[in-house]
Amino acid sequence: MNIKKSVVIIFFALFFTVSGLSAEQKTFKGTVTYTENTGNYTYIKVSEDGREVWLATSPIKVSIGNKVEYMGGVVMKNFHSKSLNRDFESIRFVSHTRVLNGDSSKGKQTAPDKDYHKDISKDTNMQRVSIPKRGEIAKAEHGKTIEEIFAKKEQLKGKNITIHAKVIKVNKNIMNKNWVTLSDGTGVAPDDKLTATTSENVKIGDILTVKGIVKTDVSIGAGYRYRVLIEDAQFTQ
Repeated sequence: MNIKKSVVIIFFALFFTVSGLSAEQKTFKGTVTYTENTGNYTYIKVSEDGREVWLATSPIKVSIGNKVEYMGGVVMKNFHSKSLNRDFESIRFVSHTRVLNGDSSKGKQTAPDKDYHKDISKDTNMQRVSIPKRGEIAKAEHGKTIEEIFAKKEQLKGKNITIHAKVIKVNKNIMNKNWVTLSDGTGVAPDDKLTATTSENVKIGDILTVKGIVKTDVSIGAGYRYRVLIEDAQFTQ
């Protein structure tokens, strides 16, 4: 099974576990039993088919008793919200939500831009680091730069590569993997950063040698697609 199919299966397997979302992106409805606006999110607890589901979405006006519908998004396990100062065993950061009744209802769907939920770790006190400048990080011996990987992605597809880069962001425990954003100072936005998936724990700000397999045009559902992804990455000093 190729990586694109396996990632999608894992993605939807998590959806089945938490909300029953199908591969056709089925819409679900529930009644709001709790809501709170804080920071960059509206947190909503909904009663749905005899069970309670926690949602987080971009700011939206909603009240207890309103009916809402939602679809898509990313499930976070054991998520700690710094702004609420509470832990969630499971919460879905939804990409599409709308209020169906109540004074706040305009029938308008909230749809954050495609990068909105990619930065959900900012609510967990993510450390901010400087982006390296061109020439600041030495190229790995017999390795590639991020710029070279994007430029030659088709030739490198399925091959093992080595890069030397700085960890600038880490999103943990998404689809049973840690998603690490790397930068080495090369490339032009948006092709100046590269994402690697790994089971290893790495620290933001570390400059590491990274080895992994190049995958291209990887879709993980809910509109998230990576032109280039480094899979099964291993990190060394």
